[in-house]
Amino acid sequence: MSFTQAGSRRAGLLAALAVAAGLLSACAGTPVFRFPSSQPLGSTRADVLSRLGPPTATYALAAGERLQYSFLPAGTAVYNLDLDAQGRLQRIDQPLEKNRLDTDLVIDQTQAADIRRRYGAPVRVDHVARFEGDVWVYRFLDLNEAFYAYLHLDPQGVLRRVVYQQVRDSGERLLR
Repeated sequence: MSFTQAGSRRAGLLAALAVAAGLLSACAGTPVFRFPSSQPLGSTRADVLSRLGPPTATYALAAGERLQYSFLPAGTAVYNLDLDAQGRLQRIDQPLEKNRLDTDLVIDQTQAADIRRRYGAPVRVDHVARFEGDVWVYRFLDLNEAFYAYLHLDPQGVLRRVVYQQVRDSGERLLR
């Protein structure tokens, strides 16, 4: 490599480092609140909406409101931001986890409305031969492995069965 090439390469590297340093310094003073789990507790509804935009769904709670931000169907997470009666953020929850599904879903008791309020809209709704009703499909990660949860709901919207299946398509990339 000639002296001129080495100097040009060094100048290019220095320019790239200067740009990166500028970007980092611009970000240093600005907290990143654009992800549901990073919302400060106590934030107002207006603050949350200004940072995150409109939720994918909203639900009335006994003492407030739930703002739901779902990353489905492409992702594997649903964030529930629960506000109190005064519109202040009290709780942030991401329930699409195997241990939560096992705990929260009660066969012959859990209703479709409860599932939607907790986990949002499914990735898709399927039908299978030996079951009369809908099968709501959710995607989630368990120990960094992708799984599907198949929730079998009878025609009255009552949960009758839950089946898990590991995602085997290695080409499918799941996002949080």
